[in-house]
Amino acid sequence: MRFGWLTLGHSAAAESDHAMIHEQLEQACFAETAGFDGIWLTEHNFTGESVYCDPIPFASVVAARTSRIRIGFAVIQLALRHPIRLATELALLDNLSAGRLDVGVGHGTNYNEYEFVGFGLRSDDSRERMDETLDIMVRAWTESPLVHDGSSPGGSSRRAVHHHAASSAGRSRPSASRRCSSRCHQPASPAGSAGAEGSGTALAAAARSPRRLCQRRAAITATATAATSALTSAA
Repeated sequence: MRFGWLTLGHSAAAESDHAMIHEQLEQACFAETAGFDGIWLTEHNFTGESVYCDPIPFASVVAARTSRIRIGFAVIQLALRHPIRLATELALLDNLSAGRLDVGVGHGTNYNEYEFVGFGLRSDDSRERMDETLDIMVRAWTESPLVHDGSSPGGSSRRAVHHHAASSAGRSRPSASRRCSSRCHQPASPAGSAGAEGSGTALAAAARSPRRLCQRRAAITATATAATSALTSAA
């Protein structure tokens, strides 16, 4: 039997983000000292539910400060990611961690529609984007050259030609990529009312701002709440 430590560090306010991020880092490193076999990192955006938001850079610091414990994702939201960039980032992280990486993936949760809206997307085609991203990501590690014709998140055609992903030195294999499906689903909401679209535009603009998202937490959360309310009314 193996034991893992699932992190879901919540930060109630932007002012506490810095302290909570470092607290999560200390816990992650302590998990190795305590004898845990693995640590699992989550991905949630905009509300502080997962204070480090993107688990990949956080995992790189954990990898640098530990030597034995495995580092996994539960889960990376593939519907929000560019497959080639993700394949390259994970291959690099696998090398930095000396092969201690476990990749769990999912499409995200439809209950958090604001996470999709914040990246200029919607959840209605998130499963299709997840399937395509997973396929390209694994092939980027195993095929050279990789040529793919598909659709971008925005619906236009996408053609990826990739000659060499950062090698994982044989440590990450396709079988190591664990696909974790969400246990709870709800029907995709309609494209939305004018109110939902307006909220989506504002949230997307906030999400793409170069300023730290934690400093914009209140505005983003308020916009996300408005978007969710509009979607619920439309449904």
